[in-house]
Amino acid sequence: MRVYFQLILVLIFIPECTYACRLYAVCTKSGLTIPALSVNEQSAVLNQLTVFFEQSEYMDNGWAFLGYQVENPDSLEPIYRSESSATQDSTAYWNSVSTLMNDYEHIIGIGHLRLATSGDNSVPNPHPFLYHKNSITYSLIHNGTLNKDLLFNLITDYGTDISWLNEHEPQTFDGGSWQEEGWSHVVDTELLLFYIMQNIEYEDSIILGLEVSLTTLVEAGVSISQLNLIFSDGNDLYIFGGVNGLSIIESDEYFAVMTLPPANDELNWVGISNGDLIVINQEDITYYTGFAEIEPDNPPIIPIEEFLTIVPAYPNPFNGSVTFDLMARSGDYITYSIFSIMGERIFSKSIQMPSSGLQKVVWNSKSEYNQNISSGTYIINATTINKSKSQKILFIK
Repeated sequence: MRVYFQLILVLIFIPECTYACRLYAVCTKSGLTIPALSVNEQSAVLNQLTVFFEQSEYMDNGWAFLGYQVENPDSLEPIYRSESSATQDSTAYWNSVSTLMNDYEHIIGIGHLRLATSGDNSVPNPHPFLYHKNSITYSLIHNGTLNKDLLFNLITDYGTDISWLNEHEPQTFDGGSWQEEGWSHVVDTELLLFYIMQNIEYEDSIILGLEVSLTTLVEAGVSISQLNLIFSDGNDLYIFGGVNGLSIIESDEYFAVMTLPPANDELNWVGISNGDLIVINQEDITYYTGFAEIEPDNPPIIPIEEFLTIVPAYPNPFNGSVTFDLMARSGDYITYSIFSIMGERIFSKSIQMPSSGLQKVVWNSKSEYNQNISSGTYIINATTINKSKSQKILFIK
């Protein structure tokens, strides 16, 4: 029997998500490899990867690097996947950076720092997700949170044909069958990769496949800010996202892409425009403006069912304030509450979700009457009209 709590809680709302996955990519220009970059250019790339390392302090769910070479094996695998933040795994991180920059003939490097909002968060970072086809390794890294049920419906034509997912089973990381209890372990980004690849194979074109996939998702109501991604086939980088969701620089010898670029260099980083696709390779950079725009006269054609997610709170345990992100359909009304382990209501508040579908909440560990609370286990609860989600947090004085 589902119990619905009635809610009230002291919360501070921050409109922009401060903590999110971080993406990085570098692509050398024609005739060059990463190990063959000049000393100054290598120093600039190393500075970017140092800043990337520092950003990992709050990325608790791992990091990974992938390198594409001039000649790639049929089934390319990442240089390294870690389940810890790079600051806690520094030796492996810098060894991987050394491999990317000094070994083999790498022409493209891709990095990802993970703060999990979907699927299993206790395994080595599964980004980049890989798809092997006809001796090509396709890869995808992504920052954002997507409704897995929506992706399932798009891939399977609303459950009428699951053959694609039977042939390309989503990873559950030993959590059981993806069709049963393992579904909660599946990561949304892998389903996004499957949907993109399904359309690429149907259209026989990467550009058309990406356009169909991203436009359909946007028409379904997915915010472009939840679709910051870097896709690659080993020759090109395909960059897409919300306004300033990723930034790009071009130097004399390479291109680079970062979620949050260094503030301490003299390079002219330029944030991408909302919904633009940028294609980078060794020869050129090409911009496709308004790549996933919705036609004004065409209303959304795929409804998004109601959903509600509480992203794991951090820090947890905590001794001051605790932060958690809530995700739901834009415009939905949600009530958030904190309860003691005995069910006593500490505080609650109701809000309407912003257009991004993402709301950051900070609780200052005070009661409804601004009184201090005792150490112990508390429950975060969020409810909509039809959904209710809860999560335990531990307060230690």
